[in-house]
Amino acid sequence: MNANGITIHGVLERNARKYPDKEAFISATNRLTYAKMNETCNRIARYLQDRGLRKGDRVAVMSRNNEHFFYAYFSLIKLGAIPMSINIRLTSNELEVILRNSNAAGIFYEKELLQTVQSLTQSFPLQHTFCIQDTAQEAESYSEDNLNLPIDSREVCEILFTSGTTGVPKGVLFNHERILSIAYGISIEFQLTRNDRMLTIMPLSHSAPLNTFFISGLYCGCTHVLSDFTPQAFLEWIHKEKVTFVFAAPVAYLMAAKDPRLQQYDLSSIRVFAYGGGPLALVSYERVREAFQNDNFFQVYGLTEAGPNGSLLRPEEHLTKAGSIGKNTAVNMEFRVVRADGSETAPGEFGEIILSGDSLMLAYDNNPQATTETIRDGWVYTGDIAYRDEDGYVYIVDRKKDVIISGGVNIYPREIEEVLAKHPAVLESCVIGVPHEEWGETVKAVVVPKAEVTEEELREFVAGHLADYKCPRLYSFVQELPRNASGKILKQQVKKM
Repeated sequence: MNANGITIHGVLERNARKYPDKEAFISATNRLTYAKMNETCNRIARYLQDRGLRKGDRVAVMSRNNEHFFYAYFSLIKLGAIPMSINIRLTSNELEVILRNSNAAGIFYEKELLQTVQSLTQSFPLQHTFCIQDTAQEAESYSEDNLNLPIDSREVCEILFTSGTTGVPKGVLFNHERILSIAYGISIEFQLTRNDRMLTIMPLSHSAPLNTFFISGLYCGCTHVLSDFTPQAFLEWIHKEKVTFVFAAPVAYLMAAKDPRLQQYDLSSIRVFAYGGGPLALVSYERVREAFQNDNFFQVYGLTEAGPNGSLLRPEEHLTKAGSIGKNTAVNMEFRVVRADGSETAPGEFGEIILSGDSLMLAYDNNPQATTETIRDGWVYTGDIAYRDEDGYVYIVDRKKDVIISGGVNIYPREIEEVLAKHPAVLESCVIGVPHEEWGETVKAVVVPKAEVTEEELREFVAGHLADYKCPRLYSFVQELPRNASGKILKQQVKKM
């Protein structure tokens, strides 16, 4: 705590005083107490200061889910620098667009990502480039005491990235107050305490694993188990560390439920299975409930621009309302389904979901027009089209921005279409999401060729330009795409083709 409000690093420092010997950060390579994490980050922050990093500098953070991510995250925040969590699966070309648009001063990366960073810096030199492991080692001689720099909780402390329909990444600005307000709400809704053991297995470059759940667990003094996702890792960490709380995309649960060794694992410690990024249909919910012998499933709905923070579908609601995002929001949020004029829709009538609360983003970075379009009168317009049923439960029917959600990750069709357009044999394309039993949706490209081309050629071409999770898994070739009178491609008709 400082005179200007509690900060995220202030919470870490408080936990280091309250629970100095508690194992707080557990990964495949380390087991760290709150005190040890805080001391290490103090040393690294001082080292970065000596290397010229300053308050307000924007620094990309690229790391898998482990202690190295938090070495970078907390040390930057302690300096008043601004961490920008980046998906480690992005190519150097994709990274360059993000870092150039955000005026990045540097990058903090895990050693295993050196090749990607080297490729990036050949075309986009950065003022500061730090390997997290090397920096932690070189900082060992620095003081472990808290820096106590004058940092206001209202100052920007984090940038996360999202995209619009054009696929151009937008930076989303948050300060300490907005992020910690999520922690307050989530802590109350899920009754988190210092006795909880929270598994973070979805990428920390995404807003929900980082802001919604990790920060909430940090606020309450939880023990954090950190890992990248595989079905086996998911099950082993719960079994080995007696995890009580986990958040994952629906596909993670569905994949783990199919693991042939499932019965070997004791999952009885879990009191909350939270999921988001898409619904679990009733048949899928029943499958995972039976597999895990646990019915404590909560769906959470929100979006990055809202923190993310939003609504919940509780365990007792799943049997009758599976597929809904619920009818009640978190304690410090509100949501509505509205017509174009802002008035409430009637039951069964389609409208747009809008969200309001004290965790909303400050703004889009350097994009006042998009900010004004998205935040109106204190409400975030989500672009999600939905309806309420007679009981008040909300169901999403389409996404205004045509985003595809596969395995809880947003994929933007326009970005893929622009890559396909660069291939000399492609006249035009339409990229859509099609239902997938495990992933929720998968990516399909419907292509109009202007010369002979094979599916394999297109797969290889796209893979050279985009991260693997964005690459279409399905292709079809057609003579023409359906259009309306103004020439716009009718995506709903493409989906029916």
